[in-house]
Amino acid sequence: MAMLNNDLINQESQKFMQKMMNALQDNDAEQAAAALQEMQNSICQMIEQEFEQYKGIGDMDVLQERGLRKLTSEETEWYQKFIGAVKAGTKQEITNLTTAMPVTIIDRVISDMKKRHELLNAINIRDAAGAQKLVMNAVQMASKLGGWGKVTGAIADELQGEIDIIDVTVSKYTAFFIIPKDFVKFNFTFAPMWVDQYIRIILSESIAFGLEKTIVSGDGKDQFIGMMMNISTATEGKYAKKTPVAIKNFGEDYLEVIAGLAKDSNDDDREVPEVLLVVNPQDNIKKIRRIQNTVIYGTGVIDLINLAYPTKVVKSSMMPEGKATVGIAENYFAAINGGTSGIIEFDDSNQFLEDNRVYTTRVYGNGRPIDNTSFAYLDISGVEAPALPVVVKAGTITTKVSTPTE
Repeated sequence: MAMLNNDLINQESQKFMQKMMNALQDNDAEQAAAALQEMQNSICQMIEQEFEQYKGIGDMDVLQERGLRKLTSEETEWYQKFIGAVKAGTKQEITNLTTAMPVTIIDRVISDMKKRHELLNAINIRDAAGAQKLVMNAVQMASKLGGWGKVTGAIADELQGEIDIIDVTVSKYTAFFIIPKDFVKFNFTFAPMWVDQYIRIILSESIAFGLEKTIVSGDGKDQFIGMMMNISTATEGKYAKKTPVAIKNFGEDYLEVIAGLAKDSNDDDREVPEVLLVVNPQDNIKKIRRIQNTVIYGTGVIDLINLAYPTKVVKSSMMPEGKATVGIAENYFAAINGGTSGIIEFDDSNQFLEDNRVYTTRVYGNGRPIDNTSFAYLDISGVEAPALPVVVKAGTITTKVSTPTE
């Protein structure tokens, strides 16, 4: 059984994401820094409490069973150097730590991140593992991969034109993480494992925030192109949001939108066995859950959304309330390149975090829908949740109050 309660981590993460979104909307750097510090201090306290409980245990197998991770020799060596640099407390010591964070740590960060964030798990983010470019199939190509007759240069050119080479280093995301000054008290045999647990949780949540935001609404300028964006045109490198399609129900209106997904950008038909619906957590509570748990007398509880079309619903605080995206999950290309970029750096520019030491690491990546019809942007503000059923156990119900006549 894992030592840290994932539910507690998820609660802290959701609070952090909401506060960060509020800060970004208000353009308030101090509010953003406070949210970051609050979340990371909370995680640190959880780990410190568990350290006090388990610090007397020296059996590696027992510690692994309780959630700590057995490190590779490369990871152990890197953490020992990092702990030494943190203890020294000087920018120069961190600057001297020129060895990148091992790729295995980045791999685990991505794995942890996907476990705790529905959206990131749903789109299957690739680990580029140090590669700078990946191939992305731009459209469904079944109709173009066969035919009778000679293979001409024109056909070869057409096929080549449908394959995109994606630079996965085009977007850089800087993740800030805090090491409280007394955190280095973990000066004992298994210190690297405890620091690894803290670093992985903090980086996974910090990177998840940046990824979710750009996957939902990134404008393509030094970041991903989001699901809600129109990728057919760009102005000075930026893409605009699609005009949201207002739907009143998850029946006919919803099916009309999904039918549009079944045509690729070349107007060829494609299979859509299931769609991904991304909603704000508030809309999920107020509307989506009610629609998915509609009581129909004589039938029972019915999921009206999946009755209309097979749908996987995921929640993201990065989606504005009243809005949603629906699309083909596998048609969102996303890759992270952390293998050669995980250099930890001391950051002293955030003076309002002076009670802690602030460090940064950078990850690179790229992401975008494979074509403009893979995702639709919805306005669901007009969707009404079904009325709760009324059960009469005894007596009568007065549906209208009559005014007595004189």
